[in-house]
Amino acid sequence: MPTSNKEYDKLIKKIDDILLSIKNEPQKFESVFTELFDKDFEKGLNYINSLETGLLKGLVISVKDLFDVKNYKTRGGSKFLNSLPANKDADCIALIRKAGGLLLGHTNMTELAYSGLGINPHYGTPNNPLYNNSIPGGSTSGGAVSIALDVADITIGTDTGGSTRIPAAFTGITGFKPTQDNISRNGCLTLSSSLDSIGLMAKNVELCRQGYEVMKEKKKAKQKANSNGLKFIVPSNFGFENIEPDVELSFNSAKQKIIENGYNIVEEELPILETYKKIPLWQFAAVECQAEYFEAYTEKKHLIDPNILKRMDRANDVMAIEYKLLLKMREDLIKEFNSFLKNNFLLMPTVTIKPPLLKKCDDQEFYDKVNLITLKNTSLANYMNGCSLSLPYFINNEPTGIMLNGSTNNDDNLLEIGSEFETILST
Repeated sequence: MPTSNKEYDKLIKKIDDILLSIKNEPQKFESVFTELFDKDFEKGLNYINSLETGLLKGLVISVKDLFDVKNYKTRGGSKFLNSLPANKDADCIALIRKAGGLLLGHTNMTELAYSGLGINPHYGTPNNPLYNNSIPGGSTSGGAVSIALDVADITIGTDTGGSTRIPAAFTGITGFKPTQDNISRNGCLTLSSSLDSIGLMAKNVELCRQGYEVMKEKKKAKQKANSNGLKFIVPSNFGFENIEPDVELSFNSAKQKIIENGYNIVEEELPILETYKKIPLWQFAAVECQAEYFEAYTEKKHLIDPNILKRMDRANDVMAIEYKLLLKMREDLIKEFNSFLKNNFLLMPTVTIKPPLLKKCDDQEFYDKVNLITLKNTSLANYMNGCSLSLPYFINNEPTGIMLNGSTNNDDNLLEIGSEFETILST
């Protein structure tokens, strides 16, 4: 039967409290949202009240400003997209709404999702709630902060090279990147058609799983994960370059806890990662982003963030044959990687550094350096079309992201194992 008056009143109070927090603490919430969907709250609440069941019933969902939400503009963190309000929801957002999720607002992001730092000169950069005056990570910056500040239960973002897992690691929450084609990208702006995935962040794995269950297209029968016989591989030749001492200490501490709970962690040198390290990953986004927004690139350059524009510029240095070979090599390496990894998982730090101060990122050389470092580990799962989960591990109230990477379509098992690891790391 429909929601009881008591449940309905509780949800209304939840929304009222959220709106009051945003109104009363403007500095804390500055630049987190580009707009709220408040003119549709009453309609959304009435729909939720009419539902008998719904996996997300009564949960508050924030949405990255890359997704179409009916009656609202999709800006992609940009100034050059003069879009009309969307006439329908993106496919995955429609599923969220249907399952009883209440859409809160569009969250801020790096322009076109083209950076791992979360900086936006047009709409401001959200402050990191755990590291004052530091970057929140990106590109799904506002989404991560909306979870960290407890105004959303789940946030829907994208992940092209780490854009849900990086901000999750930097703000002490959970970030999940599913296998690319498991969630429809219809109604979502594109950065890289080759690497874009829809991703989620929340305070825990279970909420990420619920959001994923609602949005995923492939309704396969679940295979219960069994950690017996599984290997958790720590690559000796990838994932630890430029690692800061505090991050290394946290990772080793987390690894030891996992070992003590009976999981088989092995350190191996992986030859396929030597091949991967030679791939010019930047070519995917440079070529595909410039092609997607070519009119703006040629006619409205002055409106594009210079840090984004120079990345789009790099497409001009890529020959057509290079790009075609890049696509073919990726197909081959995905098959090889899946054949090697099977149902096992890679275990690495999500990011090897703590979030730097926002002010330091004004320096162009520093921006480029930390952006590259930030994206280094997370991009692997996008290239290999795998699934990946970043779990928070706290030491002295400071989080480090612990990342598990799985093979293509091993998402359900990843979430099962991730839930087990979450329990271990929280004790």
